[in-house]
Amino acid sequence: MNPIFIDLANFLIPAAIFATMALALNLQWGHTGLFNGGVAAFWAIGAYTTAILLTGPAPPSPQYPGHLGGYSQHFVVAALVAMLLSGLVGLLIAFPLLRLRTDYFAIATLALAEIVRIVLMNAQSLTAGTIGIILIPRPFDSFTVPDPGLSDLSMAATAGIVLVMAFIGIGYMTRAPWGRVLRGIREDEEATLALGKNVFWFRLQAFVIGSAIMGLGGAVYAPYIRFISPGQFDPLVTFTIYVMVILGGSGNNLGVVFGAFLFYAFDWISVRAKDFFPTATIGDALVFPAGPILAAIATALVAWFYLRTLRPPSTRWVPAGVLGLLFWGPVMVAQLAAAGVLSVPAFDIPLQEKIPALRMMIIGGLLVALVVYRPEGLLRERQRTYAPVTEP
Repeated sequence: MNPIFIDLANFLIPAAIFATMALALNLQWGHTGLFNGGVAAFWAIGAYTTAILLTGPAPPSPQYPGHLGGYSQHFVVAALVAMLLSGLVGLLIAFPLLRLRTDYFAIATLALAEIVRIVLMNAQSLTAGTIGIILIPRPFDSFTVPDPGLSDLSMAATAGIVLVMAFIGIGYMTRAPWGRVLRGIREDEEATLALGKNVFWFRLQAFVIGSAIMGLGGAVYAPYIRFISPGQFDPLVTFTIYVMVILGGSGNNLGVVFGAFLFYAFDWISVRAKDFFPTATIGDALVFPAGPILAAIATALVAWFYLRTLRPPSTRWVPAGVLGLLFWGPVMVAQLAAAGVLSVPAFDIPLQEKIPALRMMIIGGLLVALVVYRPEGLLRERQRTYAPVTEP
């Protein structure tokens, strides 16, 4: 099979999983205003439940502690049980915690994520402890074993179907009167109470449904990666999903899917960049890509500010473009000057060693800029206006 299709499938699978998780969080936080700090917990519950139900017997041995298993269930059954168990845990946690203030609720759910991770690390007879569960079968392994590429494509189709189902289902719920109540709770809880709505019950429903969908995301993740361990479900997972939601636009289902794919695309490209530039140093990365990028940003900013102030609109485009292009020369000169500064030995570090740190630094900087200059995200939530009620 063409390697391009295999690479594309291995991009689409995790991107679709993250998008499903982002949709679930958007239901809780974007539509209802519930800050769930335990996203990783429900993802882990779904993943481990699916792994245990899919794998065959795994008795202890000198090399492997073993884990609960031997059920060899179909993927659909395992995914449904994962959703049910994640939703049940969400119900048991939310019932007492939703009575707390928002900040205490966030702290409690974040603590839940750590509790779940520590339990998974120490319950060796159930989860194989820190070693994790291995050899998790994929849904269509019986048909795709001879061709690993076909297995990846079938897994991509599975992840895509799950994402589409979650998108359609959450979209239908949030457009219904139920979703309008959630947005009312987010904007003004007291006004929603005054209208006779049971705020606690609606928040509980949103949290449980979102937790179940997070478990579904874990159900797809486990067979895709074929190996899970507690270290894969640290708090960084929770904050990564939040970045995707903020990037795309909280409250906008299409926006959070776009944000998830955009974020993972950057992560995917940056990881593979080191293979294309094996001898590049940090100085090279700061100098050569920086010049054109800064020049393009300067051009766009100058043109944008000029377009906002010049009237009438028909006279904007040509002078704005000329003024923007005037910045190209000075920026390129600055690039040549930077080449001399960054050629010192302190910057002569192989880029392959620092790509993970650089990636997180860039993501953090972009997130700060996004929150400051466009807090509503790239695709803001559509503002809904309703016609006033007129008396006959």
